[in-house]
Parts: sequence; C-alpha cells; structure tokens
Amino acid sequence: MNALPRRCLRSTLILLAYAIALAGASTAQSGERKLSGPQIRTAISGKEVSDGRHWSHYYLTNGQLERAENGRSRSGNWNVIGDQLCLLLPEVSKKEPICFDVMQIEGELQYRDERSVVYQGAVRPRSTKR
Repeated sequence: MNALPRRCLRSTLILLAYAIALAGASTAQSGERKLSGPQIRTAISGKEVSDGRHWSHYYLTNGQLERAENGRSRSGNWNVIGDQLCLLLPEVSKKEPICFDVMQIEGELQYRDERSVVYQGAVRPRSTKR
C-alpha cells in the first residue's frame, strides 16, 4: 500500500472515531431535558421528591410544601411561575420565593439556580413512613 491511500485511510479512521465520540456525547445529554411549567406541575404535584437520605419534599396539590431536611421537619409553599419551580421557604424569606429551573435526567429531577444544581432526587409517591 503506498503512502497516499494509507494517509486517506488514517484520516478516515480519525474522522470516524471523532464522529462516534460526538454521537456518544450527544446521546448522553439527550437524556436531559428542561421541564416547562405544566410539566413541572404534573411531575411533582401530589408527589414526593427525595434524594432518599438527606432530604425529601412533599408537594401537596394545594401549593403547600412539607419538607424533611437533615432530620428537621419544615413547611413552605410551592408554585410554578413561568417555567420555574418556586419555593417560598419561611426560614429564607416570607415574601420572596426561590425559583429553580427543573431538569429531568432519567428518573430524577434536578433543581438548578443560575449557578449550580441545588437539589437532585427521585420522584415517587409519598412515603407512608413518617
């Protein structure tokens, strides 16, 4: 085999490997999607979101929020404003809610502010052990 066909074959293999790597990266991210306001409401209303260990949030259908965080029970309110989940947490503010983008990644939800993931947990029917 002379040098020209070898270079073409090598270039083709490099391009093929690059294309496969890009396809894998886009497939990994395709499991992630940002939820719209109605999708957020449907996903959490009447359900519990929890990391299974440190925290759980129960979203009552009337907008109340029951929380357990690091062994402490707390209350609050929740609402969907635009395409964000907004939590009114009395220990933070009695007037200004904290709002998050909600991402669905496989079977979990992530609540993100403008800097990072704040909460990540699985959605499930409310746990009967309280």
